[in-house]
Amino acid sequence: MEERSLELEPRQEGTREKAAPVIVRFCLNEIEEHFDENLRYIREQFSMADELFESGKEEESRNIWRAQIVFLESAFDFYLHELTKFGLSEMFAGNWQKTEKYNNLSVKMSIVDRALNAREDSAWFLEFVDDFYREITLVSYQSVKDQMNLLGLNLQEVADAVFYERDSSVKTKDKLERCLKLLYHQRNVIAHQSGRRHADAQREEITKDMVEQYINDVEKIVGKIQGLARQKELD
Repeated sequence: MEERSLELEPRQEGTREKAAPVIVRFCLNEIEEHFDENLRYIREQFSMADELFESGKEEESRNIWRAQIVFLESAFDFYLHELTKFGLSEMFAGNWQKTEKYNNLSVKMSIVDRALNAREDSAWFLEFVDDFYREITLVSYQSVKDQMNLLGLNLQEVADAVFYERDSSVKTKDKLERCLKLLYHQRNVIAHQSGRRHADAQREEITKDMVEQYINDVEKIVGKIQGLARQKELD
């Protein structure tokens, strides 16, 4: 019979399991602060792009503008994720009116089991929402539309607040759709195609004015969504 060694095995480095982060539901003011901070970082890159452009390094400055587009979509996406987590939690707690889409959320049985065992602890719900939306990008026009319906926020009011122009023949919602679709297209071309068209490998046009307009539009869109969310807090 082989004898077992009683000597201690050398300690394995880096084998300790990392504790899962606690899922935090931020309030509306904190969510807005996160977005504003991200937007400030994005705008700060203009000065570097200007210096490069003025020194003749135009393509380098365009690369910064392209990066700003990607970061802008990222900031918008993160905002929508945080707002979704907040809004669904408010519905779960009974503070916001539950929408049809909320009532039809698909929940795995493993989550149901945990919910039944959790009793008064609602941390499971935050984890469910965080896990459900973690890998989903929310910045396409259809995704934004779906999230507004999920949270019971009026997308038409957002469109009117941001894109209304007197005597314009184009509907405000069509302008909102066009803005979000163009921005989403720009982001995908930059992130997945290095800014080049599939058809001829030419880089798509990008200018400082385009980037500034996108930033201003998204800032106004988020501002109106925040206002609608705050109104629900008062209702």
